[in-house]
Amino acid sequence: MNKELKQVDKNKLQDFVGKSFDKELLIGEDILELISTISVKNNIEIAVVTDRKGNIIDITTGDSTSASVSLDDTRGLRVLHTHPFASSKLSQKDLNILRNQDLDYIIAISVDDRGFGSCDIAYYDESKLIEETYDNARYINKYGIQDKISEVIAKKRKLKDSVSCNNEVDKAVLVFVDFGKSKFDRENSKEELYGLCATDGIEVVGHIEQNRGVPDVKYYIGAGKVEELKDLINTTNANLVIFESELSSSKQCNLTDALNVKVIDRSMLILDIFAKRARTNEGKLQVELAQLKYMLPRLKSYASTSNRYGGGVGMRGPGETKLEMNRRVIENNIVKKSKELEKLKQHRDLNRKSRTKNYKPTVSIVGYTNSGKSSLLNVLAKENIYAKDELFATLDTTSRNVWLGSGLSVVFTDTVGFISNLPHEFIEAFGSTLEECIYSDLLLIVIDISNPKYREQEKVTFDVLDRLGSKVPVIKVYNKADKVDINLYGSDLDDGIVISNYTGYGIDKLKNEIVKFFQNK
Repeated sequence: MNKELKQVDKNKLQDFVGKSFDKELLIGEDILELISTISVKNNIEIAVVTDRKGNIIDITTGDSTSASVSLDDTRGLRVLHTHPFASSKLSQKDLNILRNQDLDYIIAISVDDRGFGSCDIAYYDESKLIEETYDNARYINKYGIQDKISEVIAKKRKLKDSVSCNNEVDKAVLVFVDFGKSKFDRENSKEELYGLCATDGIEVVGHIEQNRGVPDVKYYIGAGKVEELKDLINTTNANLVIFESELSSSKQCNLTDALNVKVIDRSMLILDIFAKRARTNEGKLQVELAQLKYMLPRLKSYASTSNRYGGGVGMRGPGETKLEMNRRVIENNIVKKSKELEKLKQHRDLNRKSRTKNYKPTVSIVGYTNSGKSSLLNVLAKENIYAKDELFATLDTTSRNVWLGSGLSVVFTDTVGFISNLPHEFIEAFGSTLEECIYSDLLLIVIDISNPKYREQEKVTFDVLDRLGSKVPVIKVYNKADKVDINLYGSDLDDGIVISNYTGYGIDKLKNEIVKFFQNK
């Protein structure tokens, strides 16, 4: 804000940041009146930055001839600003901002002590610059400009989708740093990161490993390994580097500068998978909240990566959401998304109370990602819910009524899979969905016994349930018996029920065990 602007006027403008207006309008009438009045009163330009949903992202001021846009990344946004006591004609600087920041449009309105004058708008229709002038800025919402812009955005979206479909697969080099892990843990980490890349459609073209006592202060890995990584990037034409370990903002920035390619960590990769997989409104909200919370302490690295390498892996948002590199906006959005999820939680609580009133037994299917939870629900419910042999195939919960015989009908719910070392922001963001587990009558813990690390994956599942405060009874379900020789396990599987979703082995026994549980409840 301009230092010469009176505090009372600063406060009036600041109060509008984070508020919304009808997205069918170019600008809300109240904010239009306010910026024109303060602009004339102080003889300064005022710029309002908004998004496609009618949210006011930022308001900045300048002198009588300029007001700069202060956001780090303004692509996909819109700017409307005043020209006090001057023509509404857009300057070359205005047009440069429109082009360089990839705005939807930029508008200038002429204002003076007599009121509103004309308004000018500029936007790009494909590669052609369109400039239009309208007589009275007061009626800016009545000229049909928004319809034109909507058509342009639709063209952009179609072109983007077309380009996206033709894009080459991202090529990544993976980095593993060992601070004294066991050989078993090292192999587990490596295999899981390769699996996450496959799930996200990333081609792994190489990897490097380093043993260290402590992380390097600047790069996390040593300077010599950075040079080795550069050579590998050049040799393989990789455009992405993924660290198995979580990176701080400063180290990510330093690595990006040194390697001249996008650098992300395992957590950002998981977020990218989440962003592409979320389908329901609640799932998208949860992903956005996880992204925002993870981004907040890493603003510098996100802004740097976004500005230099655009979107793609690690930068995707669900739906049409654009993640803005602005601390105040992110903090406001965290509060906003949390409130929206709380409303959905309250709605779910009402549904739960309704179910309690008309009591029906409930069972939640939980477990490590890719253990076969969705496939089990398909077998039990005889349906075709999306299930695939990859990590995080399911992000949104799915519930089905299942008739188990003996007069028992049960509501089964499939949930998002767990994974080791999941950042706490992810658990918190997905807590509203995972809490269904806490309110179930019974949990089926699905464990993939074909995985050599099945006991470690089982432990991760129970650790996450402990973090959620679950006290619900469990039945362990050892899945994928068709892939192993069960006799080799001896008595190790006696504390659960061995099944195969693929062949149907053990399914009847599992159903009988569930029926027995509810009969004895």
